[in-house]
Amino acid sequence: MQSVVLRVTVLAWAGLSLLLALHWFVELGMVGFPDGYVTPFARATGPLLHVLAAACLAQGLYFLCRGLFGKGFGVPGLALRILIAAVLTVAPVLVVRNCPHSQTCSRAYEALTNTMMDDGAGG
Repeated sequence: MQSVVLRVTVLAWAGLSLLLALHWFVELGMVGFPDGYVTPFARATGPLLHVLAAACLAQGLYFLCRGLFGKGFGVPGLALRILIAAVLTVAPVLVVRNCPHSQTCSRAYEALTNTMMDDGAGG
């Protein structure tokens, strides 16, 4: 029974990872739509987000193969792998996407790049 639950967990994480990667690639493909203007923030973070989306796709495929063809699962090892995957792929994307809405992150971005935060929002 535990093996079935763990296999379903692995496959669920794989499905979520693949859907997130697909969503992020579609979002990155829509940058600049409809007028073609790409904000400086989008230009600066685009390559990083592409790498993170590709990493999320790769880890989704890894967990899919692991869930379909893996022999045995251990709860601690599986939980650690999923946690590491989430910390290395999902968390950084959420931080970068929410950066314009955070004063601390905006100040750090402005200090690192010596430019004002311009994410296209405003009036």
